[in-house]
Parts: sequence; C-alpha cells; structure tokens
Amino acid sequence: MENKNMEEMNELFYRDPYKRSFRAEVVECIQGKDAWMTVLSDTAFYPEGGGQEADHGTINGIEVFDVHRKDGKIVHYMKGPVEAGMDVECRIDWDRRFDHMQNHTGEHIVSGLIHRKFGYDNVGFHMGKEIIQIDFNGPLTWEDLMGIEQKANQIVMNDVPLHIWCPEKEELDRTDFRSKKELNGTVRLVEVAEADLCACCGTHVASTGEIGLIKILSVAKYKNGVRVEMVSGNRAVNLMREVYNNNRSISACLSAEMCATSQAVEKLKTELQKKDMLIGSLQNQLMEYRLASLADDQDFLMDVEENMDRVMMIHMADRMMEEKSAKTAAVLSKQADGYAYFICSKTVNLAVVSKQLNAQLNGRGGGRQDNIQGFFQSDIETIREVFVKTFTKS
Repeated sequence: MENKNMEEMNELFYRDPYKRSFRAEVVECIQGKDAWMTVLSDTAFYPEGGGQEADHGTINGIEVFDVHRKDGKIVHYMKGPVEAGMDVECRIDWDRRFDHMQNHTGEHIVSGLIHRKFGYDNVGFHMGKEIIQIDFNGPLTWEDLMGIEQKANQIVMNDVPLHIWCPEKEELDRTDFRSKKELNGTVRLVEVAEADLCACCGTHVASTGEIGLIKILSVAKYKNGVRVEMVSGNRAVNLMREVYNNNRSISACLSAEMCATSQAVEKLKTELQKKDMLIGSLQNQLMEYRLASLADDQDFLMDVEENMDRVMMIHMADRMMEEKSAKTAAVLSKQADGYAYFICSKTVNLAVVSKQLNAQLNGRGGGRQDNIQGFFQSDIETIREVFVKTFTKS
C-alpha cells in the first residue's frame, strides 16, 4: 500500500467498498497477449492480493476479468480496448464483490477467535470460488472448531460494526494486532470487537450482521498445524440449503427422521456388509461345485458364470490353474451386453493373444504375458469357438 492517507488514495474500494459503479479517466490501455491492460485515474476494482481474488465487472461495457497491482499501478485486464484520455463508466460485479466481503470478514472472525483462545496464527489464507481455506500453526479438533463456530455466529447475530482505519506510527507501535508479515508504510487495521484486530488490505462488510452465517466445513492436519475449510454469507446459506435438501431426500429414502439419517445409513451399511458376507460365502460354495465338475490336467479350462465380480473371477481362474492343473484358464461372467473375462496362462503369451481375441470378439482389454482381462461383446458360442481354436492348438 502506498504511504498515503486513505482519503488521498484513488483506490475507491477502500473509501467505499459498497461502491458498485464509478466514472474515471483512462490513463493508459496496452494490448497484451491475452488481454487489454488498462490503468484508470481512479478505481473501485479490487486487485487480487492478501488471499482475496480480484473484482470482476465492466469498463464501458467491456468485460474486466482480472485485476492486479503491477509496478505501483492497478491494472485492469479487459477483453477489449478503451482509448487513453476517455472518460469511462465502470461497473463492479457486485455479487462477486459482496461474496468476497462476507467471506473475508467471516475469515477474520474465525481466525481472530482461534488466535485469542488458542494462540495460533493464521499462516495461510486462500479465498477460492467455493470454499475458504485457512492454515493455522497448531492443532485443532472438530470440537474446538464447533465452539469457535458458535462464538463466531453469536458475533454475527450481534451485528457488530467493523472499525477500519490507518493509525499513525505512534498508535500502531502500541497496538497489538495480528499480521502475517512485517509491514512498511501505511498499515490498515480491521477490527471486529471481541473477535479480531488484524492488518488487512481486503474489502469487508460494514457490520457483522451482513455476513448472515458462518459455517466451518472441515479440519485436517497440514504441515505443522491444520487446514480449516469454511464458508460465510450467501455461500454458507446456499450450501446449507443443498445439504438440507440432500438430507431430506436421504431421510425419505431410509424412512428415518432427518436428525437420525447418519444412524440409519450406518444400519444400512451393516446390513449390506452382512449380505456381502453371505454372497461371498455362497459364491465360494458355488466355486467349489464348479471346480469339482471340471476335468483335471487339461491344456485349457473355461468356466462361465453370471454377474461374478472381478475378484471372484481372478480367484476362480487361479484355483483352476492350481487345483486342476490347467495350463490356461478362462473365466467369463455374463453381463447385460456381453461377457467380462479373466484369462491366465502358463504356456501362452496372452499379451500377444489379447489383440487377436479383441479383434475377433469385439472386445476391449489387455494385460500382461501371464494374464489378461476385459470385456467381449459377443455371444458365448462364438467366444467358446474362438477360445478352443486359440488355446488348444497342438
């Protein structure tokens, strides 16, 4: 930030973050590789920085899709040109700007509360299109964060006004505030009473009530601390609406109360595991019967099943090789539009044969020299005929 008082700056997003449109003079407009790079006499477009993404909008109706600080100037990246010296009408994408304001202030509240209660610093911050990521240099549990979330939303409901100012050096020296780096020149402080006081160059709401809702989504170990994901404002409201509707559908599907869907899912999961165990047991019994019906010491053995899973197919082929002493074993499983297959061999180079089989049987798949797997879109009689010719040559 330049060493100026806020009122002297041409950065209108600091004077009035609620400004949606303004007029300015075009200082320069240079054609780049993928954009027209434009500098204005004044701007309300916030440039990407401090973890916050840039504003979007239009200049004289031409799209502004990115904004950055470059060589002491704020450069607007546009999809078309404007002439230097022109007086232009500029409009901010307000939905995007207000979303950034809600989420940035929400992050300050959460980071400030964590710093006050646990002493941890925010060592990384990224405002993505869907979620906010914050990195802290200490451990936090889900229970810790639920307590922080409750306190954060109480501050939202209290509609606490933000205090934003650039103190003189003497005041700054005696002020205790959060900052991720050493600061030079004018320092801009953002204060949320009873939650946070932090150096920040981003845009914020005027009072916490405008955030509406803060929701913490996850926490995971990251480097020497944790990474927390969260959303605020309309993002949080939209997400909670989606989660509620999904939970409502699950509740109806499982005939469970909405507050008991997780228990109902766990019950269903247990029942499915029991059924899977029963199916596995029955498949093993079927495998024993199938193996008993197959001849021993054959050059080639083939078994055809219905809807056998891949693991059981491999297991069956291995046992055909080991217990029946087959030199080549093929297991096929009937599907809706053809046959899944697994073939293993001690004597045939299946990596070479695979291409021939796929060509003759409208197949796809492959593998190694000793085993291949895939799918044939053909009838069983044709498959059997091709297999016999391929694997029983003298």
